[in-house]
Amino acid sequence: MTDSVAILGGHQSDFATNLDRSGGSVESLVQETIHATVADAGIDLGDIETIHVGNAFGQLYTGQGHLGAMPATVVPELWGLPAMRHEAACASSSMATLAAMAEIEAGRYDCVLVLGVEQEKTMPGPQAAAVQEAAAWVGPDTEGATYIWPETFDALASEYDRRYGLDDRHL
Repeated sequence: MTDSVAILGGHQSDFATNLDRSGGSVESLVQETIHATVADAGIDLGDIETIHVGNAFGQLYTGQGHLGAMPATVVPELWGLPAMRHEAACASSSMATLAAMAEIEAGRYDCVLVLGVEQEKTMPGPQAAAVQEAAAWVGPDTEGATYIWPETFDALASEYDRRYGLDDRHL
């Protein structure tokens, strides 16, 4: 078992870019992110031994659900590596990172690629809000909610304010 895990590099795409409008795709986002991350880490693609992809809504926003395999599909040097997708709503990439760390700590692999990939600007706001309901308990938590997450976080903030006080400057 290894004593430590280190993050060697990273890349964050421009969240303001609307891939759907700019002619991009989830595939191009995966490819860009892999190449930029590997360059930042100063490693070769051949150093990567396994892949973890965090994604919550791939098939709902783009129809593309098999994102664990996407890195090897768009970057041929990764073909044949074990790869998996992790879904945990807003924590999907955190779960991918924890799984990668566990593999390293167990001594199974030394170099693991972790990606967080979402393309959510593919539909009008009300339709996207309905898709976001998939991250809640559909029915009990979503009934009567128009925009589930803003409404949920507003209720949470109100309850926190009632119990402990909340300074709006911190929101």
